[in-house]
Amino acid sequence: MSGAAPPASISLRRVLSRKVRRRREQMQLTLETASARSGVHWRHWQKIEAGEVNVTLETLARLAKALDVHVYVLLRPETL
Repeated sequence: MSGAAPPASISLRRVLSRKVRRRREQMQLTLETASARSGVHWRHWQKIEAGEVNVTLETLARLAKALDVHVYVLLRPETL
């Protein structure tokens, strides 16, 4: 099973993807507008929202800044 992402990594990507999309939609930003605010290409942003890619710490910081939230908000699992 080489190359497969560990389950914790997949779970974290899902949390991040939901939080990024939800916050972008709350701010009424298009993918293009959000990507311009962050410097992250809109296709890469789209893959982040789909949970298809891992992000670097730098990209995570850019996303948070563009969405006017702290990084931990994007990574914190939702509570019931």
